[in-house]
Amino acid sequence: MRPYKPYVEFRLTESRIRLKTPEGENRIIEISPGSSFGAEHPTTRLCIMGLEEIFKNGILKKVLDFGCGSGVLGVCAASLGAESVLAVDIDPIAVKEAEVNFEKNNLSSIGRVQYGSLEDVRGRFELIIANIVTDDLLTMVDGFKSMLEREGILLVSGIYEMKKEALVTAYAKTGFRVNNEYSESGWVAIWFDTK
Repeated sequence: MRPYKPYVEFRLTESRIRLKTPEGENRIIEISPGSSFGAEHPTTRLCIMGLEEIFKNGILKKVLDFGCGSGVLGVCAASLGAESVLAVDIDPIAVKEAEVNFEKNNLSSIGRVQYGSLEDVRGRFELIIANIVTDDLLTMVDGFKSMLEREGILLVSGIYEMKKEALVTAYAKTGFRVNNEYSESGWVAIWFDTK
């Protein structure tokens, strides 16, 4: 297996992200300054759009934020109603920053952060979020499928528009179907359902 490399994003100031809850209320989450990925990039915004829509359709209790970076997507899922969020990253700096961000948003009782790769994750989830590079998403499709509950949801991003079709084709072969897509500035996020 080839080694995976952390992707960094330097944040010099706190990020404040507005969420629309399933009840239609506005909620602000705060992400501390740091170097781990995930607060300002278009793929993060696309995933947040997807999460808002997913949770509007029903609360998913058990969530995995894989390749969590700053923990922003796990924090969003917890803020939108998830009862349990496991955030996982291969970068020890990201793990520490994600812990800080769950605590900063008073969500430490919901979010647990773990250092490791997909092989280190145990359990099954109703929702898996993975905002990582396309090539890594392509190698992890079977792992994601095995960790999802029977009617689970997979929200992925980090996908260049030009690589979207290859990813959709690969995921369809493993039993995923596209529910929705979100795009911005040449980037794509995809909401997959299991067939």
